[in-house]
Amino acid sequence: MPALIVGRAAADAASHARDVEKIIDYALLAAERAVTGATWDTFIRDTLIDRWVVGYEAATDWQTEILEISQGELTFLFDAGPTLIGDRQGEGDDRVVAVWGHSASPSRRRDRARIAGFLPNPLLWSGRDRDRGHFIAHAAGGGLDLNLFPQAAGLNRGRTKQGRRWRSMERYAAHHPGTPLFVRPVHDTRSWTPAEVDHAILTSRGLEFERFSNR
Repeated sequence: MPALIVGRAAADAASHARDVEKIIDYALLAAERAVTGATWDTFIRDTLIDRWVVGYEAATDWQTEILEISQGELTFLFDAGPTLIGDRQGEGDDRVVAVWGHSASPSRRRDRARIAGFLPNPLLWSGRDRDRGHFIAHAAGGGLDLNLFPQAAGLNRGRTKQGRRWRSMERYAAHHPGTPLFVRPVHDTRSWTPAEVDHAILTSRGLEFERFSNR
């Protein structure tokens, strides 16, 4: 069963969440803790989850219900608050808070029919220039459940400078199964479409991190 993640409830933590967001230096934190593939999950749990939850709850105006859901080599934090608890304004979306784990070779072929059936008309559900993106690429072991999100087409397809960097990080993870990684959407509205996306991979050179615009 999914585990419930309880965020910090203190008012001062929420009020300072945006300051916490600004000072997160993933590479420094990883270097200080000498993170390896074997200690990756511990690093995420002990160092990053609280920061992610505080930042997410500060940007979210409904009561959250953040669940931890494992899918193979990946673990998702997923806020099901609008569905399980309710949202008085009725406009909030259940959405991913973060996903982490290790890349893996795909266990099955891409299910194009299922992807096409998922919110079948992007022009209607997310405006122009949006794709059904993957937080973790299919080639790196990402599936469909929880893993799809409205992604800027230029970012998803590698058509922009940021898009080329996104794709290069995806390719590295796909070509090196077992690569530690995380992806964390950053929200500034009530929608499940993130404004930005944090993406990191751990390589022989250390932690490589980028924040990508999803506008």
